[in-house]
Amino acid sequence: MKTKLILLGFSISLLFTGCKPIMYTIYGIKKPAVESEKSIKDKAIKFSLDTSNIVTVSPDEFLYVIQGQGIPDGEIFDSNGHFINYRQTNTECNAGLFDFIPNLKTDTTYITNDSILLVEKIKKFRNFNGNMLEQIESADFYLLIYWTVWTGKLNKDHVKIWEDLANNNQNCDIRIIKVNLDMQDYWDEQKLKPIWDIMRVK
Repeated sequence: MKTKLILLGFSISLLFTGCKPIMYTIYGIKKPAVESEKSIKDKAIKFSLDTSNIVTVSPDEFLYVIQGQGIPDGEIFDSNGHFINYRQTNTECNAGLFDFIPNLKTDTTYITNDSILLVEKIKKFRNFNGNMLEQIESADFYLLIYWTVWTGKLNKDHVKIWEDLANNNQNCDIRIIKVNLDMQDYWDEQKLKPIWDIMRVK
């Protein structure tokens, strides 16, 4: 756990150093803070995002989940909950989503990774009261969009566009789940404090 905290702290510190503050000013990116259901939904409304499909992450799983994601980022699963890799290489950025989402079709065979399952992802998510999610409605595809309040305008430039592309795809039914990776005010203070300490960049 200590190693994970150090690595995450280092990654967050890089986010706010060098020439990057210029970009962060342009995109409205701010330092991470503890958010509430209201502040998260208010930010979603600001960027015209649907507020009905937002979930959070349990504090026990937060470090694990955030280490594996760019922000904003996305993952796609088929109707059986198997992961579809839209990236051509492991290092390719999430730009591929802009073309991949509108071209999803039920009559196309996609290469899946059966070791990454939607059902296992869902276990890590919570509603705004900290409760586990109920069963998710069936769909042809599932789109998980990872985002935060502190990423500012990128929510409109990425999250909003991905959400619209999925909703406008007439070839299939895409269930969207927006996974908010902000620190949550419902987290127990003992679990929040070590995470807050490393996310609070000086």
